[in-house]
Amino acid sequence: MIVSKSKIFFLSCSFFILGISLGYFFTLDKFVLYLIILGLIAGLTFIWDKIKLRLLFLGGIFLFLGLEIFSLHTPIITDELIQFYNEKGAVNFQGVVSEEPDIRFDHTKLTIKSRYLAQGNFLKPVKGKVLIKTDLYPEYQYGDLLNITCRLQSPEPIEDFRYDHYLARYNIYSLCYNPKIELLDNNQGNFLMAGVLKIKNKFVRLINKMFPEPQASFLGGLLYGARRGIPQDLMEQFNRTGITHIIAISGYNITILAVISQSLLQGIYVSRKKAFWLTVLLIIFFVVITGAPASVTRAAIMGVLVLLARQTGRVSKVGNVLIFAAALMLVFSPRVLFYDAGWQLSFVATLGLVYLSPIIELYFKKVPEFFNIKESFISTMSAIILTLPLILYNFGRLSIVAPIVNILVLPVIPLTMAIGFVSVISGFVWLGLGKVIGWGAWLLLNYIISVVGIFSNLSWASIEISNFSFVWLIVFYLIIAVWIILGQTKLKKQKIKV
Repeated sequence: MIVSKSKIFFLSCSFFILGISLGYFFTLDKFVLYLIILGLIAGLTFIWDKIKLRLLFLGGIFLFLGLEIFSLHTPIITDELIQFYNEKGAVNFQGVVSEEPDIRFDHTKLTIKSRYLAQGNFLKPVKGKVLIKTDLYPEYQYGDLLNITCRLQSPEPIEDFRYDHYLARYNIYSLCYNPKIELLDNNQGNFLMAGVLKIKNKFVRLINKMFPEPQASFLGGLLYGARRGIPQDLMEQFNRTGITHIIAISGYNITILAVISQSLLQGIYVSRKKAFWLTVLLIIFFVVITGAPASVTRAAIMGVLVLLARQTGRVSKVGNVLIFAAALMLVFSPRVLFYDAGWQLSFVATLGLVYLSPIIELYFKKVPEFFNIKESFISTMSAIILTLPLILYNFGRLSIVAPIVNILVLPVIPLTMAIGFVSVISGFVWLGLGKVIGWGAWLLLNYIISVVGIFSNLSWASIEISNFSFVWLIVFYLIIAVWIILGQTKLKKQKIKV
């Protein structure tokens, strides 16, 4: 039996991801894990010539490496970690605002990276993040060094929402409400991140000057993923029509927009190579304008990989790149695998665009191409089909009108974003010019809002599905996997005939 290096690599990454998955359900002592891994490596040298055993031992090594990585990201609570002091009365500590402040309607949330804990006249070094809920004023910025007094609490589930798991993916294990805060210093964060956030804040202010509501907030959602200013009734319409992803800069968003942008550029006779690089630049812009959070950076990687797949036409090679990218991301943040719906949607949407698109294309061979609309439709449906089981499992809502609304809306999103972006850039030079160009974006924003409004008002636009269990999730993905395998076989036969 001959097994290619490509398949061995794929299997190794798969077993590594499986090992991280198992870390959610049971743990082993770190020393025991080291012994098992060393034992498997030693055994591998003795059975190297036996291919089946070699694959088994390699799989075991990477499986236990996955368990080890998950174990390393599970903190051992000592007095050197800030969460050690949860539920132990009021504490006084110093820390830096390590993320962009999350400003809500009636409060602000600050992510604090702790540095020191006051113990009498002594400052004890501590590590760990604290999520603080405080008043809107005074305002604090990224990089501010603060002295904080409050009672630390451990995150707990809120009804059916595992809030503790949600925060764990950001390595946050302590909460603080209504603290006493004293500003000690400024500019204590990363200077590159501070610069990125300054650019973003200038964009935000200019958009608010140039556009009325709700168009300003909607454009903000498209350009930098901000949802907070969007009216609640409009957000509900987005939910009912299944296009919330357009205002969440996730992999689901970026991968679809990347494919459609490249298709539209090629539709206006931009060369394939130039369209590829222009779309990559667009993705990089997204990363910068959103403040470069980890979730968007991961999503951007997925988007670029999809473009790479389409550019090279080497699906098998890109499959290895995708699973390696997933494994690499999990090395740094293993909890996103189970606790981050955005990451899950990013990954499966990317798989859909790479593996399912060519199969769906078989059903539309006789449909004529016009301005790359067919290609945009196929890409959209591929992502929708692959993400649907996850959406049902995580959110319990099925949008009946999602396919048609996505087809009507998604093709104009890149143009809306492009005109909106150009208008804001022009506004930096001359506000009047920015407003004139912004009329085009305003018309497109209104078109999208109108389409969403019309379809969301249909009584059957969406239905609640509350009993979509984990078992059904697995069943649906097994069915899709069989479809893809059969489709890939059909594609290979067609290539052989040609």
